[in-house]
Amino acid sequence: MRTEFTLMAFTAMGILTLHLAGAASAEERHQMKDANGTVVTCPAPKGAALSDQYTVKVNGKPVDVYLAPVWAPGYVKSFGGPYSFAYFDCSGSVTVEIGSRKSLQRVRILPESRGIRPDVKGDTLTFVLKSPCQLSIEPAAKEGPLLLFANPMEIDPPKEGDPGVIYFGPGMHKPGEIKVGDNQTLYIAGGAVVKGGIHAQGANIRIRGRGIVDGLDWERFKGPTGNLICLTKCTNASVEGVILKDSWSWTFPMWDCRGVHIDNVKICSARCENNDGIGTCNSQDVEIENCFIRTDDDSITAKGMGENLGPPPYPPVENLTVERCVLWADRANVFRLGCECRAQVMRRLVFRDIDVLHYTDPTCPVIILQPAEGMLMEEVQFENIRINGEGQRKFIEISPSPTQWAKQQTPGMVRKVLFKDMVLDGVSGDNLGLIEVAGFDAGHIVEGVTFENMVRFGRRVTQDSPSVRIGENTKDIVFK
Repeated sequence: MRTEFTLMAFTAMGILTLHLAGAASAEERHQMKDANGTVVTCPAPKGAALSDQYTVKVNGKPVDVYLAPVWAPGYVKSFGGPYSFAYFDCSGSVTVEIGSRKSLQRVRILPESRGIRPDVKGDTLTFVLKSPCQLSIEPAAKEGPLLLFANPMEIDPPKEGDPGVIYFGPGMHKPGEIKVGDNQTLYIAGGAVVKGGIHAQGANIRIRGRGIVDGLDWERFKGPTGNLICLTKCTNASVEGVILKDSWSWTFPMWDCRGVHIDNVKICSARCENNDGIGTCNSQDVEIENCFIRTDDDSITAKGMGENLGPPPYPPVENLTVERCVLWADRANVFRLGCECRAQVMRRLVFRDIDVLHYTDPTCPVIILQPAEGMLMEEVQFENIRINGEGQRKFIEISPSPTQWAKQQTPGMVRKVLFKDMVLDGVSGDNLGLIEVAGFDAGHIVEGVTFENMVRFGRRVTQDSPSVRIGENTKDIVFK
């Protein structure tokens, strides 16, 4: 990423030094300093749906716990029931205390890579957080967990009345459609719940804060905007810190954008079909980092849907980086690249240092590369990915073939792909966690795929492993 863009993007991290005009006072925001660090909490507004399953304290200060649904009660029992989430800002080491109405005898704190081992006493657990992160506290696996979002401190948040600022302070707001344009900042303060949808289009747009954008009031496909948040033809845009809750459709796509930075966005959106997490459509120079995504549908997608943007040639998907994220897909793929491929090309797609907590559908691979419509997909890298398997048949699938969503029923091509330092744990079996690679025909092949240090259920994967299936029309498939 360009240096000047990186410097802009990371101004969201630091220590809060300003009181917000029109916002809660320091006492209301419960800022607390002690020898262990600093904590800022934001009380929930009146009318917010709160959970009665958990209580949370950080450095002794209470944190309100929100409630989120899953799609259609009884739809698929294994998806779990309503779940809870809470958020706060912190710096330094802080002590977290959680009370639970569920038994904590078998509690797990995911991702395992965080190495958190709580002290459990009866119906209460405690642990120390040394840095901001996103966690799933799971007394009963996917049955009603607590998602905990520990944010970094904000720095220089805008004030109400600042030029170019659309401001939502603490409280309940029902604006419906929110439009954001050139050189504007949309700020959603901690303690705010904004019921509506955001459509941003233009240059130098910022969307930031700690509050919640909530779409639960609208039925599937009937929201005030096409998506809970959408970026269209944006250049030099950033989205940071907000929580996106219960979209009525695809949660957060971007269309024909260039230079987008998405940091510390939390998606709690498992209540309907077609509510994919973050989608990069015909966009370039996109960085997604430090995000949490729970959706019913695909978590991360790269797609070509250029017919929505104008006549061909359709813009490519290029230079997408996703790193340090925590992902959970209830009913579909965690990573879906391709499928819809009205784009010149998809190239330089990088995914690294990612934890996959859950992916539920037994027929869906964690990762699928599926270029179609004659499109080339190349220079794709997955590195340092940790996956909690739950009985799924496929781990990775590379299949350049047309899909039901393709406008042209022609295959694509794949070349130059690296999978490195990946671990699949969890429910094991000879016919689970398969790696499948196959081209379509002699003119649409898969070429130059390297698997390096791949571990499946505790065993190193080689080309001779029974879990590996390399089909026809492939070339230079290497295992190290």
